Order: sequence, then structure tokens, then C-alpha cells
Amino acid sequence: MTRTIKASLLFFLFSLCASAIVVTHQVRSQAPPPAPHELFAAVEKQLAALRAADYSSAYRHAASGVQQKFTAPQFEAMIRHDYGDMMNAQRVEFGSVKVSGSTAVVQVFFRGAGGSARSFLYSLIAEDNSWKINGVQLMESVPYESQLTGLHI
Repeated sequence: MTRTIKASLLFFLFSLCASAIVVTHQVRSQAPPPAPHELFAAVEKQLAALRAADYSSAYRHAASGVQQKFTAPQFEAMIRHDYGDMMNAQRVEFGSVKVSGSTAVVQVFFRGAGGSARSFLYSLIAEDNSWKINGVQLMESVPYESQLTGLHI
């Protein structure tokens, strides 16, 4: 066997091993998308903490980016000022879910005592092997007569 053939064979084997390493890493790093109930549970945990006025626990359910932007007292003040009516909702329903890698968006409806419903988009991010709330955006008010198509809680 000539030196060129030996070098080519050795190069081929190294290339094959390198390809196997890359493919194995890709397969292992691709986690299956979460079931919607996992995302709903993350939202429910934070809502339960907020309803119990346990703002430090609710703050722990927030993503690290939120925690870098707001201190715990600032977070509590923001929740009380901007999202206080969430804690008084008589019914919570979950709507559409969209997952893209390590981020997700969940539509959440809050049905109030007066009959109106408010729709929010919850942004979630996978951190430390769990889903954390990365942001909440008000969508629109829904009239009482509207039939909500979410999951009832």
C-alpha cells in the first residue's frame, strides 16, 4: 500500500469520526418540543404565587432577563400596577401555543367578574431545565358573549 493511499484512508477515518461526533451532538441537543401542559404549568405556577401575594416566588418564575431588568421590588410594583386584574380573574383559559426551539408563546385568557375577558400573550424561555416567563403582552379585551376556545382552569 502506498503512502498516499494510507494517508487518504486515515483522513477518511478521521473525517468519519468527526462527522459522527457532530451528528451525535446535534441529535442529543435537539430536545423534543414541550407538551402544552408544561407551558401551562409554568404560567399557572406564577399565577398561583401572584394570587397568594407571594411576589418573591413569582419573581423566581420569571426568566433571568426579566430579573436582570427588574429588581424584586420593581417587579412587585409592576405587577400590582399593570397586571393586578389578573389576580382577580374568575377563570383562566389557555389558547394557542407556539414553540420555536427554546422559546414559546402561549395565549392566556382571563375572564373577569364583570364578564369581560382579557387576552395576554405569555412569552416563555427554557432556562435551567424549566420554562420561565420572559414577558407578558396584553392583546385585547374580549366581549362577554364571545366564546373562548381555550382550556378551562
